[in-house]
Amino acid sequence: MTGKAMSFISDKQGTILKLFLGLVVAIFIGILITVYYVSKRSSPVFLDENGKPVNSQSQPANRY
Repeated sequence: MTGKAMSFISDKQGTILKLFLGLVVAIFIGILITVYYVSKRSSPVFLDENGKPVNSQSQPANRY
């Protein structure tokens, strides 16, 4: 019985490996997309070295 199972696995080894690696890549891409959308929705508050919020919006340059 184990001889038949081992021969089946050895015959299909390349296919099984391709499917497994394809699944790993798909999960990795899914994680990257999820992290991208979660980080876009968040509104972080930047703090200076004293722990006070920093105005992160750009201001026009002082031309005087």
